[in-house]
Amino acid sequence: MNLIKLRKDSDLMNDAFRSIFDSPFFRGDVHDTSTYMPRTRITEDKDNFYINLEMPGVPKDNVKIEVENNILSIKGEKKAQTKSEDSNLVMNEIVYGEFCRNFNLSKDIKVDGIEAEFKDGLLLITLPKVEEAKPVVKEIKLK
Repeated sequence: MNLIKLRKDSDLMNDAFRSIFDSPFFRGDVHDTSTYMPRTRITEDKDNFYINLEMPGVPKDNVKIEVENNILSIKGEKKAQTKSEDSNLVMNEIVYGEFCRNFNLSKDIKVDGIEAEFKDGLLLITLPKVEEAKPVVKEIKLK
């Protein structure tokens, strides 16, 4: 004998509405599962701009950084994990694929001083400001 919990019609309607409003379209986190794009944060201080990109699961060797015509390009690929034959995919929210992020660099950036470091799944790029772009503080003596 099988035991099955019976559901009232009102429970079915509530579940239908809940599933609609819990969908990614209403939560604002719709993901295109065909395109991987690293999340980015840009900050600055008086000496540098900093670009941080989240790249969990992306090997350092799969990332290429270039500057051409004052455009900083970050290209790479997050490859899908190989599936074993004795397992079935139940759910997947992990996005894979090639990516390219471009950033226009102003004349305030010292291009030959740009440095990058890959650490713990984060790409950390430091863009030093040219001397003229740094704020100059001059103390004026009172007479």
